Amino acid sequence: MARRVRRRPSRPGPADRGAGASPHVPVGRAGLVMTHANFERVDLDLVYPSFVVVALEVIARCAARGVRYVATHGFRDLTEQAELRRLYLAGKGGKAAPAGLSAHNYGLAFDFVCDASPQPGVQPDWCESAYLVLGEESAKAGLVWGGRFGDSPHVQWPGYVSALQLTPLRTLVQQSSLAGVWARLNAERLSPKWRAANPKLAAELERLGF
Repeated sequence: MARRVRRRPSRPGPADRGAGASPHVPVGRAGLVMTHANFERVDLDLVYPSFVVVALEVIARCAARGVRYVATHGFRDLTEQAELRRLYLAGKGGKAAPAGLSAHNYGLAFDFVCDASPQPGVQPDWCESAYLVLGEESAKAGLVWGGRFGDSPHVQWPGYVSALQLTPLRTLVQQSSLAGVWARLNAERLSPKWRAANPKLAAELERLGF
C-alpha cells in the first residue's frame, strides 16, 4: 500500500513569531545554543517561539543539575492526534487526547525523555521520579508540568490545558492557521492581565528579550 503523505502546516512567518523571535537563535545566554542538541528530534519552527526559548532555558537548567532531557515530541497535527486517540481507545497506545484538545496541536507543548546514561544515544528512563527535576525547573519558569495530571514527560504553555481552554484554539486553527493561534498568544502575553496571572513566565520572557 502506498504511504499517505500528510500536508505539512504552513510555517508562520517572522511577523507571526513576535518581535525579535527566532526559534533557532534563542535570545539571552549564548550557551543555550548548545541546548538545541536536546531538541534535534522535533521541528522547532512549528513550536510557539516564546515557548521554545523558555523551554531551552528550562532544559539548560536541568542539565546544570546533572539531568539530561531530550525532546521527543513537539507540534502534532490534528490527523496525527486523531490516530493516536484511535490507538488509545483501541488499547494499542498510550493516553492521548482527542484531536484539537492537546496543546501539541498548536505548538504549545513538548514531551521529553530522561537520558539515564552518558553513553552515546539516549538511554530512556521512564520512572516518574526521573522527571521531578523537569517539573521543578518548569514550574520555576512559569510553565505547566504534566506531572500535575499524570503525564510527567510533558511540559507546556500555561492557560491551555483543559478542553474548555483549548476549544477556542481548535476553532481558530481550523478557520485560520497555526500563525493565527500564535498571533492570539502574542497579543495575550502582552496584556497586563496575562502578565499578572503568569508573573514567573512574564519575567523569563522579558529577561530573554521577548
